[in-house]
Amino acid sequence: MRVIETILASFIIFSALTFVNIFTVLPSSPKYETSDLEKMGHNVLHDLDEQRLLSRFVYNETEWGELTLALMIFLPPDVYFNLTIYDLQGARNKDFPIRYGSPEVFTASNSTASVSYIIPGQQAEYDPRILVLQLVRG
Repeated sequence: MRVIETILASFIIFSALTFVNIFTVLPSSPKYETSDLEKMGHNVLHDLDEQRLLSRFVYNETEWGELTLALMIFLPPDVYFNLTIYDLQGARNKDFPIRYGSPEVFTASNSTASVSYIIPGQQAEYDPRILVLQLVRG
């Protein structure tokens, strides 16, 4: 009876370990990296927007350098970013990239996260901007 009990217990433990192993996402997997970077990017943009800094940075083209610095401060040092600002006519910052890291980092990476964030306008004026933040862990 004890032998059968031991065999059943080992079978239950083995099946539990197999079940857990199927649903485990390892930290080095692209699925984990992408979802983690998306959450981080959205949180950074949301925090800047709650502090009313994001709309000030986005709508004043002279402050895009400060926006780059703010993103560098809020994000970890091993995360590279590329921010593109769109209005209703298309991309606004073609001539002045808001980027940390070389463009080759984004094309060479297999786990690039992309976060879209919409700002409806500044104060009472409706002038929507769509921010597309690409994040790569370096």
